[in-house]
Amino acid sequence: MSPAPSRATNLLYRDLHGRDPELVVGAKGSFLQLEDGRQILDACAGAAVASIGHGELRVISKIAEQLSTLSYHHTSRLTNPAAEKLAKILVGDRPGGLSHAIFLSSGSEANESAIKLARQYFVEIGQPDRVHIISRHNSYHGNSIGCVSLTGIPSRRRHFEPMLIPTTSRVSPCYPYRYQKEGESDQEYSQRLADELEQEILRIGEGKVAAFFAETVVGAAAGNLVAVPGYFQEIRRVCDKYGVLLVLDEIMCGMGRTGKLHAWEWEGMTPDIQTIGKGLNGGYQALSAVLISERVVEGLKSGSGAFANGQTFQAHPAAATAGLAVMEIFESDGIVANCASRGKELYNGLLSTLGDHPHVGEIRGRGLFLSLEFVVSKATKSTFPLSLPLAALLDDAIFNKGAIIYSGFGKGTADGIVGDHILLSPPLSITSAEVQLIIQAVKAGIDEVFATDRVQQAIQESLKAV
Repeated sequence: MSPAPSRATNLLYRDLHGRDPELVVGAKGSFLQLEDGRQILDACAGAAVASIGHGELRVISKIAEQLSTLSYHHTSRLTNPAAEKLAKILVGDRPGGLSHAIFLSSGSEANESAIKLARQYFVEIGQPDRVHIISRHNSYHGNSIGCVSLTGIPSRRRHFEPMLIPTTSRVSPCYPYRYQKEGESDQEYSQRLADELEQEILRIGEGKVAAFFAETVVGAAAGNLVAVPGYFQEIRRVCDKYGVLLVLDEIMCGMGRTGKLHAWEWEGMTPDIQTIGKGLNGGYQALSAVLISERVVEGLKSGSGAFANGQTFQAHPAAATAGLAVMEIFESDGIVANCASRGKELYNGLLSTLGDHPHVGEIRGRGLFLSLEFVVSKATKSTFPLSLPLAALLDDAIFNKGAIIYSGFGKGTADGIVGDHILLSPPLSITSAEVQLIIQAVKAGIDEVFATDRVQQAIQESLKAV
């Protein structure tokens, strides 16, 4: 499609060179309504946000009631019932040893706070030399300078490199499709990656590393990378051996998205700090959280007794009310169980319709958090040229078939620079019929794009170059 006429706007759109974004004027359930009357199935729930769908009056009415009673207060000496109740629901029964919560307004704020919390914890317990944080390549942790410093996507780092935190470094992700060696067992692959982390800790120096950050299931950066069994247990072992805090970023993959409330529940281990957002608020208010283990809280108590991180909208009563209402619907409507069932349907449907496609390299993920990675050749797993915006082309084609998907960062799936994938993360409340609509739209869009002369030419040129 050629770019639509540019509308007059004072908004700075995400893409200043491309087509203006379509205007959405309403939403209900799993569908978005555009200004031109089209109904688009929200097959990505925004960016894995609209966990219970759009326009849920049970949430909206409670937010309105909260705003009419108490719209805001500062947290220097005050708290509110909604925030207290939400914290109790999330960590009141000490899941995985997590005992306390901080409520913020975005995933970036949550991860930035986790960075600061890890640092302050070690200052409070008398280990001030622990300033270094290790993360992984093919990762995304947010937009603040601290979060970008941990992010392993070159395109998100390059403009800001001179400003990024120098006491950070990255190790390999767990990416079995591309980097597990032929004949290497899951245990051997896990051990190799754990050894790499251990060597990085030793390179920096024992007693110098504060934390290891990882997305439990990597989201937009590399397309739903699920770790092989045993990987996170090995990572946990190395962190414990060297006194390093394990911080799991579940902003995108958490809150039921994988078919369990927390993605780490699949892994046989628990974090010291966890960040959540997106699905926690369902898109009804800006809300994220840092969930903190009792060990870390006790460290703060043993020192200054205060986390130096107060924020203006911390524990906002309307935001906490939204989170509370979403969690109540999770319980009453069996949302996580629905995610697990519909996730199997979506995965199996994609596998049966596209598993044999010559350029679908892998269909992967958990629950309603799935990606398709595309390759020139299944045999070699070769990537498409940088000059071909494959994910964007697929995004457009699938949109025109009636569904909106998430095309990540455009390029970089394989190594941060090259590689293409599309991501599916529909509302966790989605129906079986809507799952079938997604499958149909995705297949039709893929078939259309791969039939174009532009893509076929890129395939032929890439095969000749091998």
